[in-house]
Amino acid sequence: MTKLQLLSPAGDFDCLVAAVSNGADAVYLGPKLFNARRLAGNFNTEGLKTAIQYAHLHDVKVFVTLNTLIKNNEIAPFLNQVSIVEQLGADAVILQDLSFAPLIKKHFPNLALHASTQSTIMNSAAVNFWKPYIDIFVLARELSQEQIGGIYKRTGANLETFVHGHLCISYSGQCLISSLIGKRSGNRGLCASSCRKEYNGNQFLLSAKDLCLLPHLQELKDCGIKTIKIEGRMKPAEYVAKTTAEYRMQLDTLAEKGPLKVTKERLDSLKMAFNREFTSGYFSGEKQIVDPLIPSNRGIFLGTINWDKLILEEDLDLYDGIGIVDRGKRRGFYVDKIIVEGKEVQHASRGEEIKISHPAWKNRAAVFLTSKGQGKNLLETKNILPFSLAVEVSENKNPKITVCVKDDVFTVYLKSAASKPLKHPLTKEQLETEFKKYHSKIFFLEKIDLKTDNSFIPKSELTDFRNRIDQMLLDRLVPTDKENKNIEVPEFKESKATVKEIHVRVYSIKDVKQAVDAQADIIYYDAFAPDLPEAIKIAEGTSSKLYLHTPLALFDNDIQRLQSIIHSVNPAGILANNVGALDLKFSGEIILGPQMNIFNDRQLAFYQKMAVASLELNKNELSQFRQKDKIIYYAHGYPAVMTFKEEFDTGHLTDKKGYTFLLRKTSTGATEMLYSRSIGLLQRTPEILDVGITKLYLELESDVYDLVALYKQYLERKTPSAAKFKHNVTIGNLDKGVM
Repeated sequence: MTKLQLLSPAGDFDCLVAAVSNGADAVYLGPKLFNARRLAGNFNTEGLKTAIQYAHLHDVKVFVTLNTLIKNNEIAPFLNQVSIVEQLGADAVILQDLSFAPLIKKHFPNLALHASTQSTIMNSAAVNFWKPYIDIFVLARELSQEQIGGIYKRTGANLETFVHGHLCISYSGQCLISSLIGKRSGNRGLCASSCRKEYNGNQFLLSAKDLCLLPHLQELKDCGIKTIKIEGRMKPAEYVAKTTAEYRMQLDTLAEKGPLKVTKERLDSLKMAFNREFTSGYFSGEKQIVDPLIPSNRGIFLGTINWDKLILEEDLDLYDGIGIVDRGKRRGFYVDKIIVEGKEVQHASRGEEIKISHPAWKNRAAVFLTSKGQGKNLLETKNILPFSLAVEVSENKNPKITVCVKDDVFTVYLKSAASKPLKHPLTKEQLETEFKKYHSKIFFLEKIDLKTDNSFIPKSELTDFRNRIDQMLLDRLVPTDKENKNIEVPEFKESKATVKEIHVRVYSIKDVKQAVDAQADIIYYDAFAPDLPEAIKIAEGTSSKLYLHTPLALFDNDIQRLQSIIHSVNPAGILANNVGALDLKFSGEIILGPQMNIFNDRQLAFYQKMAVASLELNKNELSQFRQKDKIIYYAHGYPAVMTFKEEFDTGHLTDKKGYTFLLRKTSTGATEMLYSRSIGLLQRTPEILDVGITKLYLELESDVYDLVALYKQYLERKTPSAAKFKHNVTIGNLDKGVM
């Protein structure tokens, strides 16, 4: 029976060893730049080479994450990084910006390309659109078992999904809040974890539980998944070892005997590695995945303190670690005294009532077991290879070292000849001590034979040799001698913008009329709105064109509905915020919306469409676009900073600083979190004209006529007063941009 492939995270070399030693089939890891976990340890070029060789030595594949959005001035170094990764022998590259895929495939046809979960692949149309270039699709984590099965049946694609670890509450990690609040972009690997903050008082209303699909591996296989992926490049080696070992055991049992019931002990073992409480997420149809208690690791729930006492839900031993959570705050410590019925004990069993003396021990506080004082060491390396050395030292000759590893025998010589000792001879025992200083996580020195006439060798020579052993053995066993090829940066033809246009998204029939009266060039209206035919009729015969607005979250059933609507109303165009909309049968114009994250000229050249540029770009970066006639700038409105599948019983989220983010339901059932302040370019509009962009995008729920008229004047470089609209506005990333 074909096994599911197990893919484990490796944020640094220790985590890589933990993954390989505990049964990973493949690992994913990132270089220092262009990867979506830039705050992990990661790998420089030398470290990346060692990592790939080490993994391949044990028949483990390596997938390299180059999954951030790329600015125009980064295209050359990005393509250079792809070339380096290919030359080092990586098995695959994971991309967020899939527009580079055809270019990479052209130069490196044997390098597998994977679509990152941040590519927001959530429907069959998106898979079919990218299928000519992409080998594996990492699906959005918002998909149910039925939806995944539907995608597999309709596409036959190689599908991968996350099964364990941290969940982004926003669809596929698409989030702008970090970049608008500061300069840190989740799309570029520097997420500030705003979803783990408190809102509406001391409540973590956006803090998702951790995913755990260990009990659902058979269902994953049945619905077409080929690879299961553990999240965790920011987590330690202990976590990687534990999660990899648990999923390896379950996968092996599944292949040999069929599904194994996942016991409470197995889940508790995973919880001790890290958890924010487990959920099977949307895969099994859960409606809510948030746990507002605390956004950090908690362990195993022991109970809630009531009248200074706690009835244990699990056993507790002296010197176990516990965490006490009270009103969103967590304090952890080791238990040095357990009181049962007034007496000190070393062990208390489940069901017993205990008391612990500690300042954090308060009524209604939740108590968690965070560590046990015993257990086996999963970090003990299992895949360490032996080798032997035969050393010959004689005066006036370069010391000869014969190396034997995996039935391969070769000889190396030290750089300097041995010499007659001036004072003390270098004895056989001293020489052996020097060689035995070698320690490694990859190899171990099993045997050493020494022949010496006690001639002198500088200790620096021996130190240098010890430091070179790992790479020398890796180069011998896993050579990387590919041809040095580079991907040339494509040339993008320059095209200047000459046509001035106002594009406006509106939300009601009343505002369609106002936009028409103000002579907006293109009006966007919800494709799924029941009064869409009326909106189209209002714009007919006017100078305004009405296009359909399509949302970020589009599942297969939404795509089918959208196709039917397009066939029915035959609109002049659509605004696409999901790549699945690009695969529709439609002869009108398609414009790429702000949630398509257009960052560079490569995207424009690939899609060949007009696009609203990413809100994360500053004016200098906007000036670097060569195809200015295709760029539209987001000038006014409350952008959606997150989009949720989660259902909320509130209409707003207010953070600790008093900023309020309104929540808005979409017609496809998602919820958008709007930024706390409106983008308002206003008098700064000439700066956009100065960089060569002449089309503006507005999202308006009020004052439609006035704001469209105002921005039309700004496009003509007139200077009308904007005092009425200056309250609570921001220029967003116009000046600062993101790192």
